[in-house]
Amino acid sequence: MKTFLLALLLGCAAARATVVNCPPAANSFTVLLSEPSGDALPDRAAVERFLNKLQFELDQTRDERWINPGATPVAFRACPRRAPAMDGSEFSPEVVEQLNDQRVLLEIWGAVERDGTPPTLSAQINYLLVPLRFAADRRDAVQGLPNGLQRLRYPEAGAAPTQDAVQLVSRPLDLDAFVATALGLKLMRERAYEPAHANLCRASGLLGAMLKRPLTGRGKADLAALREFVGSSAGRVLREALADPAYSRTGLLRLQQPAQPCAGAE
Repeated sequence: MKTFLLALLLGCAAARATVVNCPPAANSFTVLLSEPSGDALPDRAAVERFLNKLQFELDQTRDERWINPGATPVAFRACPRRAPAMDGSEFSPEVVEQLNDQRVLLEIWGAVERDGTPPTLSAQINYLLVPLRFAADRRDAVQGLPNGLQRLRYPEAGAAPTQDAVQLVSRPLDLDAFVATALGLKLMRERAYEPAHANLCRASGLLGAMLKRPLTGRGKADLAALREFVGSSAGRVLREALADPAYSRTGLLRLQQPAQPCAGAE
């Protein structure tokens, strides 16, 4: 029965899914906050309140744990009426390439439901890591690329219930881990070696902390594969920096060893 209901939910979400254009933030890396589905947000006013509150929460009321490269910050952008399907089927290679060119790091969406007695909130949240999906579409590596669409369910086992949808999904550790991962991979492609390495090592530590939580199933397996890939990418950044004649002779990465790329850096 549960399998049938999940299939029905996904089918209905796919039927009404739309991906309208959402302009990224100017002069920034961007995280797109797209509309969730689900009966916890029953009308347009509720959806727009959720998106606006979520953007404010992420932009203004917390300390990020990724490392901004110079004067280019990471900004969150609410995207009303942009509502991808739960399976992410709209994200073709062409759509992902456009997002990557616009310096979009992540797109976040999902389903937020209210059920039970007394009613409580639950959610499945999708995190599309744009630089990782872009690399997969271009087949930049034959093996070893993890899933670019990470999925997590909230609340986790043992977590206190909440009636606030924003508090349910605005998990600082998870968001920071995925932003640091995507930012590190994006900067690695741009040969910004030091901030790429710093973010990948930060991401490795944050992903490791996430894996200590009571996650189960595919989400945990995908997360573990992502952390392994992030560690190997940090080593790749070191090797490429040390082999690049343009990299400074006094660069900080010359103090690191590719065999232990994040030693003392997480």
